[in-house]
Amino acid sequence: MLTTQQQQVEAQLRLLTAVQQRINTRLAQIKTAQSANFDVTECVTLPERAMVALRQPYRPQDDIELVIAKLRAQTGATNEIFLGKVALMLDQQAIQAGHFDRYAGICLLFEPGDTVPPHQEHLAAGSYAQRIFHGTHLDAPMQYRQLLADCRAHGWHVAGTAIETALIDYGITDQVAQSVTQIQLPIKT
Repeated sequence: MLTTQQQQVEAQLRLLTAVQQRINTRLAQIKTAQSANFDVTECVTLPERAMVALRQPYRPQDDIELVIAKLRAQTGATNEIFLGKVALMLDQQAIQAGHFDRYAGICLLFEPGDTVPPHQEHLAAGSYAQRIFHGTHLDAPMQYRQLLADCRAHGWHVAGTAIETALIDYGITDQVAQSVTQIQLPIKT
């Protein structure tokens, strides 16, 4: 009986340690977001990132909590794994057509140390045009227009689906002016 209890305590400690690491990572992301280089398009090199996606049309005025619940059910993920890692996906065709509010779905990005489900996908490693701005997903269309203009000016070409992440949103602050959103668009330089 004590052996079983010890195993249960060890499992709970592993879970709590993982949650603590996620919270620490999220706090570091928030601190970085608060001092980001806003309204500037930058070329960044990103590693391959594990993710799971729910490909379902989504618009910013829709209730994201319902879509997140479907993604959670699909992946079997618990609430704590969602802390700061949900992103919207805007596919290349929508971007090129100028439909910046017609998302192809949402995804859950995994970090090192996360338990990744067997049916994961990956965001490719490589060059991304990145733009961080004060605002929410509702403010993103103007940012996509500027992002594309900057890409054209640099001779960069869109090479895939954009990932749009709220770095600071209503879960962190009730001040909309403090919201920070990041767009990462794969490019060929």
